[in-house]
Amino acid sequence: MKQVKSIVALAAILCLSVTLFSSCGLIRRLDEEEEVNYTYCEAGGSIAFPEGFSPKGAKNTLETVMLDTTLCGAFTQVPASKSTDYFYPGSDTLTVSASGTTDGVLEQFRISLWKYTESGTQWVETLYFKTNGETATGSFSGLDPNSRYRLSVAFSGSTTSCTGSFNASPIAQQPPAQEG
Repeated sequence: MKQVKSIVALAAILCLSVTLFSSCGLIRRLDEEEEVNYTYCEAGGSIAFPEGFSPKGAKNTLETVMLDTTLCGAFTQVPASKSTDYFYPGSDTLTVSASGTTDGVLEQFRISLWKYTESGTQWVETLYFKTNGETATGSFSGLDPNSRYRLSVAFSGSTTSCTGSFNASPIAQQPPAQEG
């Protein structure tokens, strides 16, 4: 009888512990799906390319060209992320306008900003764009015009292709002149 009471007490303590930990969020059921909420860029903006720029559209490519102080890019099916060359921002804010489409179930693609550091490349922030073919615009702010950055374009999901284009500005090819 004493052994039965010990087992019942242990089971009660175990149930109470599981209830307490799960209500605190320390234990999560495996069948619960974590809801992902993306904050998409605002609709609007425009995308321009220099005269004569004609992206080849080959699979898994990101092609870029400069138009004054604007980095223009076109991408085709980039599930594994493709990056631009490094550049200097022309101010402390970099504005990106982008649009994309897909022939699958993908609802978004992303453009991430990466900063070059002495210890390697460091992620800064990611902008999310819908794949509805409409242009949207977002910004990266708080940038250091004396530091080098690059953009990467990627998507995730079960789709066969995602194509699109973007403009990022202002871009500089070198840091601002030092005063003194």
